[in-house]
Amino acid sequence: MIFEFLIIYRKEVSTDIRITLKDTLTIALQDNYDEFDSETVEQMITLKTERISEESTDEDENIGHKVILGFTVDLPEDIDEAQTVVDEFAKALREENSISHIVKFEDPLLKAELAQWSEEIFAIEMKLRRVLTFIYLYPYQKGDPYQLLKDEKEKPTSNDTDQMKTALENQFFHLVFSQYVNLNQRPEIKNVQHLLKDIENAETYDIFRREIKRIPIEYEEDASLLAGLKPKMDAIQAMRNCIAHNRRPSGKVKEDYVNAHPLLNQLLDNYLNQWAWSETVEGESIEEDLDNNPD
Repeated sequence: MIFEFLIIYRKEVSTDIRITLKDTLTIALQDNYDEFDSETVEQMITLKTERISEESTDEDENIGHKVILGFTVDLPEDIDEAQTVVDEFAKALREENSISHIVKFEDPLLKAELAQWSEEIFAIEMKLRRVLTFIYLYPYQKGDPYQLLKDEKEKPTSNDTDQMKTALENQFFHLVFSQYVNLNQRPEIKNVQHLLKDIENAETYDIFRREIKRIPIEYEEDASLLAGLKPKMDAIQAMRNCIAHNRRPSGKVKEDYVNAHPLLNQLLDNYLNQWAWSETVEGESIEEDLDNNPD
């Protein structure tokens, strides 16, 4: 497992950064293992890039130059406490007087963790799109199924109908994640011509007033589900942003996500369950018939 770091350290005649890195890693390993000797640990560290400041931090030009150093640490794949070793190694480097800055880049443990969350979010977003499609197809049965968001304030990033047909997608596949929580809101009327057209098409004032106040999804249970998305989706979005940008989520982001994910999943499952399909034969479901006649 290769972990990549970049540090800024003060280069002095009396300091060998190789020894500093090796000793620090040795201690981190020895706190968790016994079998790594000095030569083996040294081979785990590979210096990759170096950029030395032209200005000295000391009056003596031979010492005190700041150096930007990139290096990797290659830990055995079968090591059990890799995260602990990396954390202790990084913590010790931060406490070194000669090292003023440290950043970690390549991290296979973080990559695996993000991949697990990514799989969960892929599944929940697909389920959400399925529910939203089920909701929106109902009131727009006579319309274009590739224009389900025509009355919405939120608009998809793409309206390429041919591409959606080819990919077996619809407009919900082209919403930014944060847009889901703003569904079921009509855009503000800013065009006078559109307003005049609505007035012209309305047979009575009541019809006109109802049309102006109408929300895209009026069916109560469907509207309720859409309204209930926000408190759960915000936590999912925060985790999704970390995954999309390959950064470690904070403790709060993790906690909020762990709490919100099962709630959102249950909300969607409950909605789908009320529309569950079951075939009936003479008033009895097939499942009941099979229970009574197992052969």
